[in-house]
Amino acid sequence: MAEKVREISESQLTTIRALTKLAESRDDETGHHIERTQAFCKLLAEKIRENSRYSASIDDTYINNLYHASPLHDIGKVGILDNILLKPGKLTPEEFDIMKTHTVIGANTLQTARSKYPKNSFINMGIAITRSHHEKWNGSGYPDGLSGEDIPLCARIMAVSDVYDALRSKRPYKPAFSHEKSCEIIMEGSGWHFDPAVINAFHAVKTQFAEIREQMGGS
Repeated sequence: MAEKVREISESQLTTIRALTKLAESRDDETGHHIERTQAFCKLLAEKIRENSRYSASIDDTYINNLYHASPLHDIGKVGILDNILLKPGKLTPEEFDIMKTHTVIGANTLQTARSKYPKNSFINMGIAITRSHHEKWNGSGYPDGLSGEDIPLCARIMAVSDVYDALRSKRPYKPAFSHEKSCEIIMEGSGWHFDPAVINAFHAVKTQFAEIREQMGGS
């Protein structure tokens, strides 16, 4: 019975992964953004757990859920038109407002699953990450303008992981930044864009970030 449950669980995770890869394929040139941000999130969570303030809330189950739910963060991009998602230049304010809706589209899609399994910690974390990974510590993010610890911790972890990978990646409107430049930008965001506690953890493991990036299809 245990083996059967494990097989079902793994097949479900594989299906989720395939769907998130389908969404990612629309705008990720390297094809490894999901894998890299998964690894970044896990690394950050393990480091943050060393902080006594978070040691009780970040257990092995939390880290496992974070690792498997993190690929869902941009699944809402399937609802964004190509002329906006793939635009080679800077988005207009109106276009950016539409782009922002990918957070709500993704979260609302996952809400349909939560209606059947309201206590499922994996689904709940997936919704939190998907909706809130663009929130900022000072409240200037989207879609809800959350600030500080009102932003779910999993989303605060994903925010750093996602931004680091975006900075290191070439885009139609920007070159790929070096590890050093990317770290500088992220560190400068402490206390306004990012949770200072997450930034402290990032600073401690930034060398491993560079190693993960190099190993998983990045420069």
